Amino acid sequence: MLDNRLQTFLTLCETCNYTKTAQKLNMTQPAVSQQIRFLENHYQVALISSKGKKFSLTEEGRALQEYARTLYANSERILPLLHRIKNHTKPLIFGATLTIGEYTIPPILLKLFKEDPETNISMFVENTHILQKMLWEGKIDFALLEGHFNQNQFEYKELSNETFVGVCSPNNKIAATATSLEGLLDQNLILREPGSGTRDIFEHALYNQNLSINDFERKIEVGNMNAIKELCHENIGITFMYREAIKKEVSQGYLKEIPLQNFNVSHLFNFVYLKNCPDKTQIEYWFDRISNLRNT
Repeated sequence: MLDNRLQTFLTLCETCNYTKTAQKLNMTQPAVSQQIRFLENHYQVALISSKGKKFSLTEEGRALQEYARTLYANSERILPLLHRIKNHTKPLIFGATLTIGEYTIPPILLKLFKEDPETNISMFVENTHILQKMLWEGKIDFALLEGHFNQNQFEYKELSNETFVGVCSPNNKIAATATSLEGLLDQNLILREPGSGTRDIFEHALYNQNLSINDFERKIEVGNMNAIKELCHENIGITFMYREAIKKEVSQGYLKEIPLQNFNVSHLFNFVYLKNCPDKTQIEYWFDRISNLRNT
């Protein structure tokens, strides 16, 4: 259990407002202020900046926020960890971004079921932002992320390095002719919602060539990978995703990789977990297990 004063501090960091913090924690505003002063006196540092009316943390406050978040996440994990020891179980509780969850992990889980049919498995498929939040809240043991994440806040191991490609209908005029990113700007761009790893990677690739998604003729946001593929197949627009996600459709002629010039983009799929977690040995056991099953 996390000390209630640290919990108050974390809530204040989240709301950036003493009144909202008091309402959320069912406390009075003076009580919130008193607990923050206690922490400042205890640690002998200023946590909240006194400059101006806008709420902001001092450098020490930001450091305490990171330490307290780690403490909170790990404290939330203690009870289920003790029950695992009591029941002699090694359940697999993790999250994965959409490409990994739909295309990379299923063959691995199939092999795992065949080897250990009694293993209890819970997998959450969400975008990178949500999965990082679930890690901080202690809801999952680790996450398999395809997007960018704060590498200073988590431990991580490389799972694989995947190629990122442009995708269109075989009937699209660009399917047979090599072109550049600039040559695609008159196309409808179909992409995932903000916060998704696939979109994040593509926006970084555009930025590196002094472009953005707003340079395209039209932007269509769709949260479902299969729907995006179908729209591309029907020649509604083009998209960008990992080759891993469209290799079946390309081999069947349902979709076509766009022959792009000067577009050599790949990105790591990472195995991500909390720093200083109490069950690091078990989490790294699953990394080794998943890596070995992927390579067999």
